[in-house]
Amino acid sequence: MMSWLRRRRRPAPAPRTAPRGARPDTTTRPPALLRRRAETTEPVTPGRLRDVVVARGYHVRVEPDASLTGLWDGYPFQLRLTGASQDYLSVLGTWGREVPEEMRGAVAQAVNDWNRDKIWPTVFTFTDESGTTVRTEILADVGGGSTDRQLVELVEAGLSAGVQFFQALGGSMPPPHEPSPEI
Repeated sequence: MMSWLRRRRRPAPAPRTAPRGARPDTTTRPPALLRRRAETTEPVTPGRLRDVVVARGYHVRVEPDASLTGLWDGYPFQLRLTGASQDYLSVLGTWGREVPEEMRGAVAQAVNDWNRDKIWPTVFTFTDESGTTVRTEILADVGGGSTDRQLVELVEAGLSAGVQFFQALGGSMPPPHEPSPEI
């Protein structure tokens, strides 16, 4: 039986030399060097957030306040930097349905239960002139910068947790009222 301690090491391949004046080929760099380069902590700006989200394949719209908006599983979300120094990343989701007056107590209970049992996202009701709806939000301190991977993980955590709540809430609510067809 051969143990891993007794295995012979294979000699490393001889390095390839590039012709004089040629640009280095980044595809032949060891993966660890590429990962290390991609994992440098850099300041988070609205432009960098957009670049990271778009590189992930998401379709977003840049709003006048530099926030990003889009639909994920049919639910509207807003990605933005907030705080006095724009040092917090907010992933804010909106349920997209108005909570009927007779269901507000049940929805408030569902919101409280979620916030008691789950760490993310924070869930709350929001009332404006068009009525009451439900929102989710994760807020993460990015004032010290972040790597691209950290940004992607924060955004995806906020999106997936928000969608999970909205789907659970939608499954426990009656279907939205649709107008009766005219006869």
